[in-house]
Amino acid sequence: MDTVRQVREILSARGLTLYSASRQSAEIFGRSSKFYVSHNLYSELSKPALKPTIYQILALSHVTGYRLADWLRVFGLDPDAISRLQLRVPRRRTTLLDSAVYDTYAWIPWFTERFASGLTPSIAPLGRFLSLGPLKRARDLLALNGQGFRYAVVGEQDLYALPYFVPGSIIRADPGRADKLPLRHNTNDRGPFFLVEHNFGWTCSRVILLGKDRILLQCLQRPCAERELRIGRDARILGAIDAEIRPVVPHGPKQLKPAAAILRRPRPKYERVEQAGLKDLLRRSRMRVGLSFREASSISRLIAEFLADDFYFTAASTLSDYEELPAPPRHIQKMITLCLLYCIGFDEFLRVSGLPLDKAGREPIPDELLHRRMPGGNHDPRVSGQDSVPEPSGFLGTLLNQWKEVPLFLRFSLDEITGLNGFSVSDVFRVGDEKANLHPLLANGTLVAVNRRARKPSLAMQDAICEKPLYLILKRDGSYLCGPCTLDDGNLVLHGYPGGSVGALRFRDGIDAEVAGQVTAILRRLS
Repeated sequence: MDTVRQVREILSARGLTLYSASRQSAEIFGRSSKFYVSHNLYSELSKPALKPTIYQILALSHVTGYRLADWLRVFGLDPDAISRLQLRVPRRRTTLLDSAVYDTYAWIPWFTERFASGLTPSIAPLGRFLSLGPLKRARDLLALNGQGFRYAVVGEQDLYALPYFVPGSIIRADPGRADKLPLRHNTNDRGPFFLVEHNFGWTCSRVILLGKDRILLQCLQRPCAERELRIGRDARILGAIDAEIRPVVPHGPKQLKPAAAILRRPRPKYERVEQAGLKDLLRRSRMRVGLSFREASSISRLIAEFLADDFYFTAASTLSDYEELPAPPRHIQKMITLCLLYCIGFDEFLRVSGLPLDKAGREPIPDELLHRRMPGGNHDPRVSGQDSVPEPSGFLGTLLNQWKEVPLFLRFSLDEITGLNGFSVSDVFRVGDEKANLHPLLANGTLVAVNRRARKPSLAMQDAICEKPLYLILKRDGSYLCGPCTLDDGNLVLHGYPGGSVGALRFRDGIDAEVAGQVTAILRRLS
């Protein structure tokens, strides 16, 4: 259906015509204001450059009472593109992830409990415990969340995080434990990490409390890099890092990579400034992520190619102009690009732009008018759960009680996180018993992603245990083991690690055991 017809049907559902909606926008906001919806809107929609502005879409939201996010989708503009692409943007520095879900009425695949008989195995496919059930609304799944965790991706130059984390690791910070800072005499190389926001960005670091408001970013690997900061003036603690999604594939997740190397040289630090408006937010955010205008423009071109819309591209000179102008860009695509490049939440961008978000509508546009697509292309209402999500029980309940949150914003990035094309639930295995996990990274692990097509381990070599790929091994009795594996003279050698409870194990390849796949990512608790 074309956009003009869709807009006409949505207005008609509210008893409005374009003429009456235009008249109401003039009465409420003024005919000369940016919020005025022209009665020529239908003819303007035939020209891509004349798509409605954010002001006009907010006016339509106010007049109809329908949600702003839904109206944006009507015009082919989706803030959830930020979630889809933010892990593809290469990062020199550790940066916050936008964990917001903008389309809270989207349909999400959900699970039902599969009750298996017998003892629970230490390692098993996730499908042994769960099966796909009715679709659920995102808002109903978000109701299961209560902690308000913060998420960040570790950058390539975060000295305080490396080598305990790796570039591309997604970490979760618990704000409820932000004040649990260790004293100097209680610190060691096994202390907790904290997500710290400071004048020049973010970092994952062990933190020492020096005084009432003084902290030290601890770097045991490079003591000369340790830095003293003052809470409230130079930095704030966003939370204690309690979980990690760690990529373990050799080359990491796929990223948008410009032809020119954009992660080459560090940017100069800058003094903290009071955020007074949009231009200050843009400048400060760009400095925090360590991008020049040229580098940011180069990435924006790839964003435009990925989304198949040239309006997402922003020239370096235009990016510079935005830091001098108090108003947001005319094109909403540019706003989404800026949020992606500089790690700014879309709602924060709109709020700092001075938009009266309190005037936006609150009701969702009905699915039949918005043409909201269901996952898998299944439009049968019988597969959609119309009620709220029941209280989880069994394995799913245990999982949610342990993790306290469903990070729905990551659902678009599972291919990037796992390094797998066409990721599915069958690629996930539950890992539990440490006796079956033969690597330190698997300690406190919950789930692993497995590339089931990578079933040939490397030949025996002299590399350190920590550098060997991790494999899932299926034994002839149906049980699994997980750890570093090599092939030696027709034998699968599963290596233990120093201090572990199990030494090296040898199996005849294809007779006693076989490789089920290579581990590409690990979901684990850190505390």
